[in-house]
Amino acid sequence: MSSLLGSIPKLVTEISRVALSDPLSAISVAFGSAFIGLAVLAFGYLALGAVADTVVPDFSSREPPQQAE
Repeated sequence: MSSLLGSIPKLVTEISRVALSDPLSAISVAFGSAFIGLAVLAFGYLALGAVADTVVPDFSSREPPQQAE
């Protein structure tokens, strides 16, 4: 666990070095980071909604719709 936490600064410096090497790399790193960030936010939103759905009771008293005869 300590080696994982110790490698984070090295990871940041390596990503910074690659991103600053040329403009195309910087754009790729930015879009990749945005893509991963949006995916994490979407999954977190859905997971939070699922947890809230299991915790909050359903008070809807509507009956299911009747089928036409």
